[in-house]
Amino acid sequence: MTTLRRAVITIIVVLFAQVSQLRAQLDKPRIITPSADSVAAAYKMADGLFANLKAGKNDEISKWLVEQVGYAWDAQTKIKNVNDYKAKLDMILLSPPAGQYGKMSGYDLIEESSLPGTDRYFRLTYISYHEGAPLVWEFRFYVKPDGKLALSACGWSDKNPFEYLSTGDMQLLRWYGH
Repeated sequence: MTTLRRAVITIIVVLFAQVSQLRAQLDKPRIITPSADSVAAAYKMADGLFANLKAGKNDEISKWLVEQVGYAWDAQTKIKNVNDYKAKLDMILLSPPAGQYGKMSGYDLIEESSLPGTDRYFRLTYISYHEGAPLVWEFRFYVKPDGKLALSACGWSDKNPFEYLSTGDMQLLRWYGH
């Protein structure tokens, strides 16, 4: 193979690699974020849940969660899930040694993110501090077509916060450079 031919092949390979990298950048969804009003409303919802948890108002939290995430459930399912949420929240507030967590003393926001390409679905992740151990909380919000904010999911995990934050879905925005 001639030197000229090798040089041409090398140039083609380099150009192909550069075009591939450029194409990968262009294929990423555009990064847009939820409105400040939506995010502020989400913070207010999370603050309300934590204030009620600190005050031991598990009945109010349970009913609110079912109103938010279970708006389309039938009456029987709503009643069952209110009771399930209340039982789980009661277990959280059970002080050690009877329970693992106990009374809540505070909480911090540890992550705020939205799906790349949309300003209508986003997540807030918190850590709450209790007598015995912390809990990681994840709230997912949906901005409805009418512009109103709805909590679409709420959950908590006793997983180590560093492990929780290293999962693929928590790392998604880092890939997009958000």
